[in-house]
Parts: sequence; C-alpha cells; structure tokens
Amino acid sequence: MYLSKIAVHNFRNFSFLEVELSQGLNVIVGENNVGKTNFLDAIRVALGSASSADPLRLWKEDIHIYADGNACKDPIRIDLTFSGLSDDEQAEFLEILSYNAEKPESSTASIHFEWSWNEQTKRWYSRRWGGERSNSESPVPEDVLQSVPITLLEALRDALSALVPGRQSRLGRMLEASANEEDKGQIQEIIESANKQLQSNKLIIDAEEKICHALKGASGQFLGQKVNIRASEPEFDRIVRNLRLVLNLNEIAETSGKQITQELRHNGLGYNNLIYIATVLAELEVSSNASLPLLLVEEPEAHLHPQLQILLSDFLAKGGADDNSHRRVQTIITTHSPTIAAHVPIRTIRVFHREQRGDLRCIGLEKCGLTQREADQLRRMFDVTRATLLFARGIILVEGITEALLLPVLSRRLGMPLEDKAISVVPICGVDFVTISKLFGEHKLKIPVSIVTDGDPEIVVLEGDSNKDWRNEVPKKDGKGNFDISSRVKKLREILAQNEVVRIFNSKVTLEYDLASAGYHNADIMCDAWERCFNGGSGPRTFNRAILEECGDSLENRSLAVWRGICRGYATRSKSDFAQQLAEMLEEKDDLKNYKISEEEFIIPDYIKNSIIHVK
Repeated sequence: MYLSKIAVHNFRNFSFLEVELSQGLNVIVGENNVGKTNFLDAIRVALGSASSADPLRLWKEDIHIYADGNACKDPIRIDLTFSGLSDDEQAEFLEILSYNAEKPESSTASIHFEWSWNEQTKRWYSRRWGGERSNSESPVPEDVLQSVPITLLEALRDALSALVPGRQSRLGRMLEASANEEDKGQIQEIIESANKQLQSNKLIIDAEEKICHALKGASGQFLGQKVNIRASEPEFDRIVRNLRLVLNLNEIAETSGKQITQELRHNGLGYNNLIYIATVLAELEVSSNASLPLLLVEEPEAHLHPQLQILLSDFLAKGGADDNSHRRVQTIITTHSPTIAAHVPIRTIRVFHREQRGDLRCIGLEKCGLTQREADQLRRMFDVTRATLLFARGIILVEGITEALLLPVLSRRLGMPLEDKAISVVPICGVDFVTISKLFGEHKLKIPVSIVTDGDPEIVVLEGDSNKDWRNEVPKKDGKGNFDISSRVKKLREILAQNEVVRIFNSKVTLEYDLASAGYHNADIMCDAWERCFNGGSGPRTFNRAILEECGDSLENRSLAVWRGICRGYATRSKSDFAQQLAEMLEEKDDLKNYKISEEEFIIPDYIKNSIIHVK
C-alpha cells in the first residue's frame, strides 16, 4: 500500500493542488515559497493527531487568501488516496475502502478532511471521513489512522538532540520496534547483572551513604528517603531509551588496547543528520504496528557537502542500506538541492511550479511522455547545472558554456537581469534539445523556455575560390540571400511548433557571427576581447586588429572575420576563453556605475533579446 494521490483545496497558498505520488521515494522540488512545506503540512493535517506525535492545529490564518486579498469562503479540504492494497490491507482499511469488484487489486482507500471557520462565532469545525461516503457522519477509526504513522524531519531539525538518550530517543524507538521477547530478556539480564555489581561496589556504596545522610539532615529522620545508584531499571523500554550512539573511530588505544569511541557531539552537523535519517528509516522499516509508515523530510541536504548529498540520494532512492523494491516506508522529501535532484531517479521527481498566470501546479517528470530510453538519456544528462531548471521560473537552454557565460551579462545590459526573476541559463553541452524540451508544455511543466541555438548553415568556400582554407569559408545562403539554417534547426522548429511554452531563438550563423553583425562597433570590442585571451603570448593569428582593419567598413566582412577567426580557425584559445573575456569587458563600470562600453557601442542581437523577453 502507498499514498498515491493528495488533493488540497483552499489551504494556505493552495487554491487547489493535486499531487500524484509513487511507492518508495518521492522528491518534491521547486523554487522558494512555492508551497513545499505547506504540502507536507497538508498530509499531517489530513491524518491528524492519531498519526503523528507532533500534530498540527489549523487556525483562521491557514485559509487560502486570493490575489485580491480576500479570504476563501469555502472550507479547507484535503483528500488522501491510497493504492496498491493487499488483501489483508483491504480488510484492515475496510471502513475507508472503495472496493472495485471487477478488479479487486485496483481497489483504493481514502481519507478526507474538512475544516471551516465561522466568523460570527469565532469557532472552527472539522470532520474526517473515509471512502466515498461524502455525507458520512462516521469518523475514521483511530486504529486506521495509527496504521499510517507520520515521522517529520523538519528543515531546522536538531539531529543531536533527537539521538541522545531520553524518552524521545530515536535509537530507543528503533530498538523497541526491532526486539523480540528473547532479545528483551537478554538485554534485561545484562542490566540486572550490572546493577548487582554496582550494589557491591565500594565507591557506589559510599556515595549512597553520603547522599542518604545528607537527605536525612535536610528532611528529617521520618520524612527522609533512601536512594540507590543503578545503571537503569531492568525494564527493556527504559534500558534502550537510555542507550546512546557513539562514533567508532576504528582505532585502538595504545595504553588500554580498547576500541576508541567518540561522542556524537564531536561530530559535524551534516554527519549527525545522516545518522539521524538512517536511524529513523531503520526504525520505520522494522515497525510492526504500521501498515504504511510515512517519512516526511524537509531539506535532507542540510549541512551536507555535494558528495554526501549524492550518497544520501542513493540511500533514500534504495529505501535504506539494501536495495528492496518491497520496502514499506514511503518517503517524501522536499529539497532545494540540484545535487539531489540530479542523482535521484527521474520517476521520483515532482516539480512544484507556477504557470505564467500564477496557478500552482505539480508535475511528475515520469508523466511528461518520455520513453524509457529518453528517461534514461535525461537521467544521464542531468547534473548539478542542468538540474537547476527544476527550481526556475523561466529557463533558457543553450548549447554550451559560451552562451551560459554571456547571456546573464547581456540580460543585465538590457535592464532585464535573469536572477531577479529566478531564470536559469542551462547549457546542455550539445544540440540535443528535443529530449529535455519534452518536459515542458500542456499537461507538463508550464514554465516558459527559450532554446537559444546556432543557425549553423552549411559551410561553403567563396565562389570562384579553389583554396579550401578556413579563411575563404562562408555560411551558405538561399536564393533570397538569407542564411540557410541547418536541417537540425528546421526539424527542431517543426517538432516544437505547437508547444505553447517552448520557443526557439536561433542565430543566423553562430553566436559569434550574430554578435559581430548586430552593430558596427561590436567587432572592435570582440577583437579586443579575443586579443586579451593571448596576453603574454605572441598574440592571435586567426583574428586580430590588422585582420579587422583589412575588412574596411563592410559589416558583413567584419562579421565574417570574427566568425572565421574565433569559430573556424585553428586558434590556441577556445570560444569559452573569448566569452569570459568579453563578459568581463561588458560588465566593467566606471565610478558612476555606468558601463564603460555603452549600450550604443555594443548592440545585442534581436534573437538574444527576444529569448530573454519570452522567459521574463
């Protein structure tokens, strides 16, 4: 059994949100303040105090507020649907079961929660019912709710406090859940033996006598109490809750020959978080009183460096130390970490995002129409840089590092900084935009996407020139004198012609050519940037000031010189080196915070402008 669907109405920032989940791990990603924590709280509210040791109470302020500032008049409602019930689980959840006689294995169980506020009486009213009986007055039995226990690990959790001995010790709870009667008896015998040895120890006896003597003086002969010093009461529950975890340092002390251990307080926050999560997951896996333990984790990446985040992602994806496809625990995590998003299976990712009109949506990447081959390809493509698209309000997909370096700078020069609108520039390190673009569109992620790519017309040699040298190459034009863009770009346009959120913005030739051709002085600035790449050397031979001057006033010749020298010639510096230098030059400002290279001196091509406008 697993929680397969959650529908939330009129709760906090949710006017309506429906989320489909899968067994095992579910990873909720999205930008800040999109409602990931509210979603976890909705689950807690729907299941109530019988499911959680830390129940959540609703207040008037939890009612959804519309954009016009008015509160919703309809009640808060949260619907939970459970699927994959075994025969035994169908019997256990009979009171909330929606039985499918034709396909019993498709039967579901559901829990519905409703909460409303009466402004006249200043009182709230709530009810919880199960199955399809919407008018039922019968509440969901508490034993059913206890069968779906919730464990919440909050974002600002204190892992060390949860691991130390005490009534709320996670270690104690795990040992209680794991132990059989034989285990309990053996542990109790150990403590009983320890207590007997303490009773006969001279230091302990002397200490007891001193304390009792002091008590007698403080409270008198008849009111005084007698105390003993013991390791613990020989009751299993008390014993395990007073045990503690220590770090095994894998070292032997030279003097005693004993294993060296260290208290958890000497550990870093990140490692203690890992120990805490591992202990909780182990406890839930062995819990015998729950049909579906739910583990809700906010920001599991807290205090972890990227390598540990990768290991944690793998651990959570497997459901524990062993790869177990039948694991009982369903884990829902919310994260801002592109490292985690890049290293969990694509099928586990759910993206919270807002459409351009403001409506909140959740889409599972597995629902985006990807074939298994495409899903595998996307999984290989995802790295920390590309996974940032899952947290953005707008996305510009580019071919490589050159565009990724320059577009943020160009956007700032246009007065449209991308970072202000949470827009990510994502290099795909190639030209395969089709697979990744399948994530966006109707019934998918409705986030505006600009694909910025080179036109890449066929390269030919100047007419009448038999020398097939790069210095004589030109991009091919059609009969009307326009550059004939590549079949790759034409096909990409055909595939995405009907996509309402993805737009293609291609250069006439390449980024470098189009930058040079956008304004007469652009080539001069680009020449300076290219020559900066060769400081300390003999200078560039493929493109330099002398070559540019030979072009005269012809804008086309100047643009061809830039294109040939940077893109076609066999230079010892790369296009990314050039992009870095040009970006630094275009960002330079004077003491009055004005650009040293004015907007009139360096013109930005229209296709770049339009790509930024689309996502903003």
